[in-house]
Amino acid sequence: MTQVENEIANFFSYAKTHKIRACKIAIEAGITRVTLSNWKSGRTEPQLGAWLAANDALDRLIEQKLNA
Repeated sequence: MTQVENEIANFFSYAKTHKIRACKIAIEAGITRVTLSNWKSGRTEPQLGAWLAANDALDRLIEQKLNA
């Protein structure tokens, strides 16, 4: 597994641990669900801007959930 594949797997594992769905991440990050799906399946690798947006969105969603 490459470093990128590991990071993507960790990202989705982290989201699953906190029960946050890809559609919520996509909406919060301003990207499409298809983009996330393509990353997860290995069809495409993330571009830096989209990757950072998705990670920031996941962090915000987790923080919201923990503070609720």
